[in-house]
Amino acid sequence: MNRTAFLIGIGCALLLSGCDRTGGGADTQKRIADLEKKVTVAQERDRDLRIKIRLAQPFSGRSPLQDFFAAPEFWQCTYDSSWSDCSTRCAKDAADLRAECAKKTDAAEREKCYSEAAERVAHCVKNCPVQMSPTSPPECAGGIL
Repeated sequence: MNRTAFLIGIGCALLLSGCDRTGGGADTQKRIADLEKKVTVAQERDRDLRIKIRLAQPFSGRSPLQDFFAAPEFWQCTYDSSWSDCSTRCAKDAADLRAECAKKTDAAEREKCYSEAAERVAHCVKNCPVQMSPTSPPECAGGIL
C-alpha cells in the first residue's frame, strides 16, 4: 500500500508541476482534492492491512518445529522400534549363519548346521524385547497408526 500512496503522491507532484502557477482553475483544484482523498484512503488501507497481518501472526517468534514436538498427538502415538531393530539383527545373523552352512561340503554336516542356525535365530527372535505387538499397531486418537 505504501507503493500506491507513493505513486499517487508522484502523480500529484507531476500534475502540479505541469499546472498553471497562476492559481489554477476550479477543475485543477478539484482533481488535487480527489487525489488527496485517494492518498488518504490508500494510507488507511495500508494501516489496516498492517494491523491485520500483526493479528494474524500473534505468536511470532515460535518455531513450527517446537509446535510439532509440543503437539499431544506426537507423544500419544509413539512407535517403539526395539522389536523391529532386534528382529533385523536376528535376520542378518541368520543370513550369515546360512552362508556359513552353505559352504559345508558334507550333506549331513550342512543339514545339522542349518538346524542349529534355525534354533539360534529362533532363540534370538524370542529374546527380542516386545513392548507391543508388531502385527497389531497401537490405536491413536486419530485412528490406527
